[in-house]
Amino acid sequence: MKPIEITILAILLLGGFGALFLPNTKALTQVIHKKELLYEANKDGRYISTDEVAQAIIEKDPSYIFIDLRSPKEYAKFTIEGAINIPSDEILKEKNLDYFDQEIYTTVLFSNGSSKADLAWTRLRSFDFQGNRVMKGGLNEWYTTIINPQKPKDSESSQAQDLYLFRKGASYYFTSN
Repeated sequence: MKPIEITILAILLLGGFGALFLPNTKALTQVIHKKELLYEANKDGRYISTDEVAQAIIEKDPSYIFIDLRSPKEYAKFTIEGAINIPSDEILKEKNLDYFDQEIYTTVLFSNGSSKADLAWTRLRSFDFQGNRVMKGGLNEWYTTIINPQKPKDSESSQAQDLYLFRKGASYYFTSN
């Protein structure tokens, strides 16, 4: 081999090896059409109730990942058991994309209310990330329904009574630690 061929081969090998360590930006190039995004944004399927979240945590369901979109300071004060803190302005950073670019888990996004999580869901979905859901009402709803459930009136349905019993048990589970 000639020296020039060896040099070219070495450059190609080093470049190929270096490419292995480049960030994967493929996920951020797949953008869905805005009509499809609008259609999906208006479906209730993107939401998960606080009751479903509580059930998944109590049952230690491994198919869920909970993402707290609030600041690290807010996260340190209180969060849902097992939640990971990824501030909403950091969801599209390379180091966080693996939480959203997968098909094995359901990723549940939440903050204090639903608006920050709705915005994060929209941003993720616009880049064709699937399997993400928003906890309806966020931590405000979590506190109202799970941590401090209100007893229904005796005249309410047995379904409302059963839901209250579940929530009361969940409240005990989450506050007795």
